[in-house]
Amino acid sequence: MAIEYERIGDYDIPTLRLNNHNEYRNSFFGRRYKDYLKGNHKIIYYNLLRKQQLLTHIKLVEEEANELYESIISSLKSHEKVDEKLKADDPVRWVQMMNNIKNGAREIVLNEVIYRKRPNKKDSNDKRSHT
Repeated sequence: MAIEYERIGDYDIPTLRLNNHNEYRNSFFGRRYKDYLKGNHKIIYYNLLRKQQLLTHIKLVEEEANELYESIISSLKSHEKVDEKLKADDPVRWVQMMNNIKNGAREIVLNEVIYRKRPNKKDSNDKRSHT
C-alpha cells in the first residue's frame, strides 16, 4: 500500500482511501456503527481504516445487528399478536403496532450491538488498591 500525501499549506497530510469502497453500501445499523466508532473510538476507527479492515468490521457488526433486529421483530409480532388478520381487519392499528415494534427493536439493537460498551483493558488489568 503506497501512501499518498496532499500538501496543505506547509504540511504534507496523508491521504487515506479505501479500496473498492463504492461496492458496498451500509444499512442503517452500519452507518450508525461507523459514526459511533468515528465519534467515540477514533483510535479504533483510524486503525481499522489504516489496515483496510474497517468495512469488514462494519459488515460483521451490521450482520449481527440485522439478525438481532429481525429476531426481535418476529418475537414481538407473535407476542403482541400482530398478524395478517389484524392487518386485514384494522390496517391503521396494524401500522401503529408495527411502527412501535420496529422502533423498540431498533432501540434494543442500537443499545445492545451498536453502542455496547467495550471493555477497557486498562481498567480490567489494573486492579491494584491504592493506599
